[in-house]
Amino acid sequence: MKKRFLIVLTVVGLVMPALAQNNKKVEERIQLAREKYATGLENIAINKQYEEDETPAVGYTTVVRKQNWAAIGQKTDKMEFYYNEIEDEMDPYPVGYALCMVRRTYNIAPRQHLEEYLFDDNGKPLFYFSRFDEVVDVPEGCSPEFEVRLYFDENGKVIRSIYKMMDENNKMKEITEKSHPEVVKELDENVSPEFNYVKGIFDAIY
Repeated sequence: MKKRFLIVLTVVGLVMPALAQNNKKVEERIQLAREKYATGLENIAINKQYEEDETPAVGYTTVVRKQNWAAIGQKTDKMEFYYNEIEDEMDPYPVGYALCMVRRTYNIAPRQHLEEYLFDDNGKPLFYFSRFDEVVDVPEGCSPEFEVRLYFDENGKVIRSIYKMMDENNKMKEITEKSHPEVVKELDENVSPEFNYVKGIFDAIY
């Protein structure tokens, strides 16, 4: 009995520090996402000001794609790329561009979508935000409008997900697998951040 107790204590002693270290990494990653997202919003504000009074803009490029879909109508897909210049002391011009954030807005028929992609300093996925209206099985009285927030580790694995749904008072409220199992399941199956897609478009431009 004493031997078994010692084994349990040893396992707990090994596992608990590892869990604490992992939680610390997760929180650091989420804090990094929050800081870079705040910077991204500042850059968006700077660009908006630039469009209004031609003040100096940050690294910024817009791509707009329009299509006519049969039986659906026109789809407009707009991507705003925010990036930093990669400099070299031996070269007066930028030697490359590091993508920081992408804001994407598009419509499919009357449905409107907003997506935001955040990258870390190594060009890896860091954070994804989406707001959209969609047809899913929701409780009666609720509007089919949703928000999704996903945080990623250095290997592209989701380390935290937050889902919100608009309630009958037009307020966005967080939902969980416990409170709305079918809705969360459908969101899990249908929300697919396209980091490679938006980054591929940026790489093709630069």
